Amino acid sequence: MAYLNKVELQDYLSKLFAQCTVKASLEQIEKLATLLQLLKTWSKALNLTAITDIEDMAVLHVMDSAVAVPLLGKAQRIADIGTGAGFPGLVLAILCPDKEFTLIDAVAKKLSFVRTAAVQLGLTNVTIVHTRVEDFHPDPLFDLAVNRAFAPLERMSNWCLPLIAPHGHLLALKAHLSKEELQALPPTVKIDKIETLQVPALDAVRQAVVLSRV
Repeated sequence: MAYLNKVELQDYLSKLFAQCTVKASLEQIEKLATLLQLLKTWSKALNLTAITDIEDMAVLHVMDSAVAVPLLGKAQRIADIGTGAGFPGLVLAILCPDKEFTLIDAVAKKLSFVRTAAVQLGLTNVTIVHTRVEDFHPDPLFDLAVNRAFAPLERMSNWCLPLIAPHGHLLALKAHLSKEELQALPPTVKIDKIETLQVPALDAVRQAVVLSRV
């Protein structure tokens, strides 16, 4: 598709948000557009994402992250496990400035982008941690851990639930969810909710799985 300038990109994002229940202010739309422009620029050098079209980035990175906002609930301290280039964490931090986000990843080059983006966007509610999730021992624990599931739920629950307070949850955002994957969860893990997410302009199913400790 043709290159979009900043104003055109903001207009495109506004149209996408008009199609979903999550709302964004003009200031938040502007920050999301800046984030996309930064991602497109940095990705050329660091290979941050396989998606090269900025309109596709808007759908597959921004909106795919934004639809998770209602599932954050009352959680105040939220960890984005395996944040990669900052998704969903940076998007959620822009849309939920009253919540605190810790973005965790083991790949330093990706976190260099995330750190730069957070500074340029003025996101004071973002903390960045360079570590493997299995080596991370936060104190205090988080209310919620979220990830765009990069591993089977059984493995994700083993890694993430130890980071979560007793009242907390793991929110896994899945593109493909099988019955076998759910059945493989150990009896110590409770499935609290499975919800289908509608991502504007995306002709595919996204599912959110909310897990907690029994």
